[in-house]
Amino acid sequence: MIAARQIIKRYGSHTVLDRANLTVNAGECVVLTGDNGSGKTTLLHVLVGLRRPTDGEVQWKGRVLTGAGRRAWRSAREAWGFLPQQVNLPPTAMIGHLLRFHARLRRRDRAVAGHWLERVGLKDAATKRVAELSGGMRQRLGIALTFFFDPELIVMDEPTSNLDPGWRTALADWTAEQADRGAAVLVTSQLEESLGPATVRRHCAAGRVVEESEHQQVRGRAEDRLRKEAEH
Repeated sequence: MIAARQIIKRYGSHTVLDRANLTVNAGECVVLTGDNGSGKTTLLHVLVGLRRPTDGEVQWKGRVLTGAGRRAWRSAREAWGFLPQQVNLPPTAMIGHLLRFHARLRRRDRAVAGHWLERVGLKDAATKRVAELSGGMRQRLGIALTFFFDPELIVMDEPTSNLDPGWRTALADWTAEQADRGAAVLVTSQLEESLGPATVRRHCAAGRVVEESEHQQVRGRAEDRLRKEAEH
């Protein structure tokens, strides 16, 4: 459904992404792991059009978006839900007003958005302002605003940050629901977690994306080497 093809991203002489390839299909949840600085967040930003690649292309439903005009990107984004690592919402906005605004923006019934507010445990917070919410509550509000309109593509950058174990489990269940209805889901994480039966693991390292099995083999060889060095 969405694909990154041979993505290169450089900042001056520093290469962040080095011919990175990644495909997320409908009904699939790709969990992209990687250490800080591995390039996984940069790849997400290139996919959703927040950063331009130095080279390579982004395809959405077979159409090349890289180099396309604003209208093409805007049309694609209408079908996307994106949750950044830091959920930045207007601090003075009331939750209820914010929800109604997003419902109008996404052309969805306000009751549907209200249902998601209840699912994330914020039903009684409709009259509160964003600034009054804890970090975990803001994260859950961001999740509700990402999911409620049934996007075709869901992209989330470290969505479990600020969530306690109970809400992490709930997020895994919700993500599995989204994949089950046919959405393409891409999630970055530093944890090798499962988000339902449709989970596919990929790993980002040195600006490239590899399959989890290949990553495990490389890590296993490194651990063996370190263990042998320690024995001597």
